[in-house]
Amino acid sequence: MAKLSAFKTNSKAINEGDWIKVGDEFDDLEIHTRGFTDAYYDAQARRQRRAAIPLNGDVSKLSNAQRRAINTEVLIEHVVLGVRNLHHDDGREVTFAEFQDMLRDPDYAELLLACYRAAGQVGQRRTADLEEAAGN
Repeated sequence: MAKLSAFKTNSKAINEGDWIKVGDEFDDLEIHTRGFTDAYYDAQARRQRRAAIPLNGDVSKLSNAQRRAINTEVLIEHVVLGVRNLHHDDGREVTFAEFQDMLRDPDYAELLLACYRAAGQVGQRRTADLEEAAGN
């Protein structure tokens, strides 16, 4: 029998953000992130339309590089709020400003992927999971 709670998301976390441990392959990296909100999608569409003006407004003609750059900036501005448990090789903690710069750097594509994954996970923790975590 399907329970209604299995289909409920946490819209507050999606809009305000939550700390997400991305996954085992990212060690103990945690990203403070919102989900993909209307503000994110609206900003993405605005930027794509603006970038397509020289292409007679045809957004479908934007190159992959243009889309990636737009999506990265919108992610930084509207979704990613912080990072923790990420250190330089010499042990210094990575600052949030450094992290944002890394997201723009193609050499750190895995960090960008981690942000997209974390944003997709926000609000998906079910009520039972949250209650269990609170008990620990």
